[in-house]
Amino acid sequence: MEHKDQVKEFFNSIYQRSDKIVQVVLLTYFVMGIGLAFFYDTWIVGVGVGLLILALYFITKRTFKNSGLNQYIASAGLALFMAQFIFQMHGLFEMHFTAFIGAIALITYQNWKVYIPLGLIVVVHHASFAYVQYVGVSQDVESYRQIYFTQLEYMDLQTFIIHALLFAGGLVLAAIYSWKLAKETRKNALNIASLQEIEVRSTQNIAFANKIANSDFDYEYELDENDVMGKALLGMRDSLKEGYARERQEKFFNVGIAEVGEIIRKNGENLDELSYEVISYLVKYLGANQGGLFVAEDEGDLTYLDLKGCYAYERKKFVEKRFLAKQGLVGQCYQEQETSYLKEIPGDYVQITSGLGKSTPRELLLIPVKTHEGPEGVIELASFKPFEQYQIEFLEKLGENLASAIQSAKNNAATKVLYENSKTQAEELKAQEEEMRQNQEELQATQEEMKRQKEELEKEVARLREELETLKSIRNGNYQSFN
Repeated sequence: MEHKDQVKEFFNSIYQRSDKIVQVVLLTYFVMGIGLAFFYDTWIVGVGVGLLILALYFITKRTFKNSGLNQYIASAGLALFMAQFIFQMHGLFEMHFTAFIGAIALITYQNWKVYIPLGLIVVVHHASFAYVQYVGVSQDVESYRQIYFTQLEYMDLQTFIIHALLFAGGLVLAAIYSWKLAKETRKNALNIASLQEIEVRSTQNIAFANKIANSDFDYEYELDENDVMGKALLGMRDSLKEGYARERQEKFFNVGIAEVGEIIRKNGENLDELSYEVISYLVKYLGANQGGLFVAEDEGDLTYLDLKGCYAYERKKFVEKRFLAKQGLVGQCYQEQETSYLKEIPGDYVQITSGLGKSTPRELLLIPVKTHEGPEGVIELASFKPFEQYQIEFLEKLGENLASAIQSAKNNAATKVLYENSKTQAEELKAQEEEMRQNQEELQATQEEMKRQKEELEKEVARLREELETLKSIRNGNYQSFN
């Protein structure tokens, strides 16, 4: 039953070939009737009955296509041709063998039911005409004796029964053979259909296997419940697809971590450059449309989130955005330190839009940038298409590395500020030392000058003292002389 259509199609092809054989027999019988008409002057019967049988057959075949009715008309026509030949040959009973020839031709239909019209017509014809001829002989009715059923004076009942049994036996054997032949044909048709189905499945399986070999794991494959090989291929496809997806995700994860690590290595000392390079890479790597990296900055008792890096629609964006760490979705993500994935966001939430008139994205992903010590900022990504789970896990893992890099960049910046301050202080101290040295040199010069002046003064004092002493001596000498 499951291959009913295939079997029907198979038998239809057999019926078409059988129709040609039976048509040849019918046309041959028609020509044979015309030939007998030349010898026995039975033109009305030969032409009239023959054309009627052929017309009935071909009209039925044309009118009731694919119904099989023409097979039964052909069976009846073969029986009628037999009756026609017996009549044309003035009761040559042996012409009933033409019915056997017709029965042999009908075997090609492989339909035991087509023997019913042939058998019924032959039996009714023989019984009725034999009885009429017998009545004509037994009751001396000349018109009854001219029906040309048999060239014998009449056929007795015993002879009729023997003929009927032999004919019936032949038809039964032909019908049984037709039935068995149809059974074998149906079996062969089922086998052929199964082989064709197996071939089709094999072709499909080969095509499916080629798709799998080419890593086309999304190929639509309609599986038949009896296709063991197809089930095995589907299982293999699913396993390979899972393995390929896992490998692709691992590659995505490892490549992304490595490349972001390289970005951190090159830009780790400059927080602004680091923020832009990381967010622009992530937007492109994840196939998003825009993104921003917010970094926490402490000012007194308040913490602010500053938009350090912004990238949208394949171009760098210069956007000033700063708000308290407790404000908005970004602030909530920062405070809770949990990933937030929104599939429906307000149309006016995303402020960075394309100058080319593209629509605002509707998928928003917020990833906290944190270490075990606490949060350092938030990654915000917006996209038209959904984010995959492995992409979210990648960003969460990346957030830990990025937080350490931000801490390092902040420390480097603080260290740089301290270094610059210390350098400035050292220069100021050096200048002060130079000034002190100059002052000391000037003081030393002054002291030396004062010492020199003191020495000169002492020499002058000594000279004056000597002069005074001399004057005193002179004065004393003069005084004594005077006395």
